[in-house]
Amino acid sequence: MSNQRSLKDIVNIISSEAGLGKEEINQLINNKMDELGEFVTALGAAHIVAREMGVDLSSEPKVTVPPMINVDQLVPEITNVNLLGRITRIYDQFVFKKKDGSDGVLQSIILEDKTGTIRVVFWDQKAGEFQKGNCSLGDPIRIIGAYTRKVKDGSTEVHLGIRSNLQIRPSGIKNEDLPESKDSFFKINEIKGSEVDVSIKGQITQVDDILEFERKDGSKGTKRGLIIGDETGEVLVNFWNEKSSQVKDLELGDIVSVIGLSSKIGLKGLIELHSNRFTNFTKEETKADFIVKKGLVGTISKESLKVSKLNEISKINQLISVKGLIIKVYPIHEFSRQTGSKEKAQNKGKVQNIIISDDSCLMRIVLWDDKTALIDSKDTDKILSIINGNTRKGRITDIEIHCGNQTQVDLEEVEIDVVKQYQVKFTNLNDITPTEISVNVRGVITEFNPVQEITTKENETIKLQRFKINDQTAEIKITCWRDNVQKLANLGGGERIEIYQAKVKEDSGYGHELIITGNSFLKKAIHNDMTPQGFVPSSTISNLGSQIHMINDIEDIKEDEIVTIQGTVVKLNETQFVYSSCPECKKKVNKQDKLYVCKEHGAVEKPINRILFSFIVNDGTGNVNILCAGKLAEMIIGMSADAVSRMVDEQESEKAPYSILRNKGFENSELIISGKVNKNQYINSLEIIARSIEEVRYKEAAKNMVKQLFTE
Repeated sequence: MSNQRSLKDIVNIISSEAGLGKEEINQLINNKMDELGEFVTALGAAHIVAREMGVDLSSEPKVTVPPMINVDQLVPEITNVNLLGRITRIYDQFVFKKKDGSDGVLQSIILEDKTGTIRVVFWDQKAGEFQKGNCSLGDPIRIIGAYTRKVKDGSTEVHLGIRSNLQIRPSGIKNEDLPESKDSFFKINEIKGSEVDVSIKGQITQVDDILEFERKDGSKGTKRGLIIGDETGEVLVNFWNEKSSQVKDLELGDIVSVIGLSSKIGLKGLIELHSNRFTNFTKEETKADFIVKKGLVGTISKESLKVSKLNEISKINQLISVKGLIIKVYPIHEFSRQTGSKEKAQNKGKVQNIIISDDSCLMRIVLWDDKTALIDSKDTDKILSIINGNTRKGRITDIEIHCGNQTQVDLEEVEIDVVKQYQVKFTNLNDITPTEISVNVRGVITEFNPVQEITTKENETIKLQRFKINDQTAEIKITCWRDNVQKLANLGGGERIEIYQAKVKEDSGYGHELIITGNSFLKKAIHNDMTPQGFVPSSTISNLGSQIHMINDIEDIKEDEIVTIQGTVVKLNETQFVYSSCPECKKKVNKQDKLYVCKEHGAVEKPINRILFSFIVNDGTGNVNILCAGKLAEMIIGMSADAVSRMVDEQESEKAPYSILRNKGFENSELIISGKVNKNQYINSLEIIARSIEEVRYKEAAKNMVKQLFTE
């Protein structure tokens, strides 16, 4: 209550100083009330009587102040707490329903003395007394007869009950009894992302619409976001539910003070502030002369970032920053986490694993909750930057990096030269030895066998699939068992692939082979330098001399003949390189609205990609158009049709694949081509539909011819 004297106090003072009895003084007060009627109260009449009798009521009454306790001495379960301090936070009142159905009121503040700060809670009547006191930040306050409680987070609070006494701005306080009054607002760039009580003052630079959402229990909620800035930066402030409606009238340029926010690190490592039931705000009257530094604040500046090599990471439970190439992105897994007692609803969580590499090794990265929204399967071959990741013992590997609220995650699309700097080192196939446990290899698929089902000695039916790759140095057989066969989905002959952590096995009948295990993973590679010399990855000419007598002159070929010609590529016909086709007849389908339609088979739900290109060859006797399609076309370019389609989409050019053929030296190359002669109605000329294409390698041809001469 306030320091104003009561009627009883005034009667006592007049009696003491005027030497009159209390009954006589009360009668004088009643007479004055009768004289002035309804224009005066009993307390007002007492003041008039005192003034007429020459009694001075301006001096402060003598108040007996009990001993005070310091904040740093407070522990739970203390009764009769007397506390003196300064108000540094004032939270909004909170109205709630009691068990008996009546309304309860809760008001809280943060009080600071010279030893520390503590939360003070006023209930019901005491909350009303505090409101009537019109308190402001920095006001002194004295609390008499309160008690302490321990709250859920283990901290101590002071609570005022019905018998507690509240003195707002009490007199007689010496400056040395209170802490210095100071600005309790954070500068925006001082916020770390883990504070539970943040107050800021700044200018609104962006206002979002109120967003309505549905909670898991079906109830509705609302959110409004504001960007607020000061001279150190900008920050996103989210106002939730009833707080979102309270700020609905705020506008761009308004200067506001917001008290009682919690901070966290949001997506991409940016600081976010969030309201709670105690948050309040004040709109300032002026908008002038307020400076805002543009740019949302984050957890750390990239300029000061120390990036660790992946193979240098050896300790767990450390914050670390790394940078690497995304090799593999696994699906997001949702799970339920218990947030409290069994009666409480479970909270849904998300987790996602990805694999990155630098030039030293591979590393598993684990993304949690909001961070899973940052990366998907399309982000392979991009550079991932992680700031403040936490190292942990892995379930599959010795160590892995976990990315939660405190972690900043960024993606970069970079040029191929930069990508190569983060590629793990690959082992040449001819350098593999039995002493190696696992290897990273890459190459072109030269043989791809269908999936088989075999029965084991234990009468278990399992899947088996084999394929071969070539990397210029050697060719090797690779085997997949059981569920690992799924890792080969969407692969085929001509694909350029990278294989990580393949197990080395020695096979006496074959030499070395590789096994795809549970820890292995495969990745298609559009950009790499492992394609064998020449444009046909698996092409070799073993007996060119024996074929020479079979070569036809172009001027002599006839329709429907099966022919073999030898000539020079003089022109690439740069038309559409890859197209959508019907999976049944392999013919091109047309897109009508959002549907694909085949002339023979009608609507096609899932068309397949197919390569088709043509070029002109001259053998000295004439020119002929060569048509190359399907798997043969994939072998020549060294990419699958799906990979070519991705390239066309990424470069937004249907002619992009022709640059690969030119880089391989396809133009001006000398070829041996076998196929069927067909009459092309559109160009009114003969063309050859190629069945095989081989490059003439003169060094090998010369060796074979010499060998023939010596053996004849």
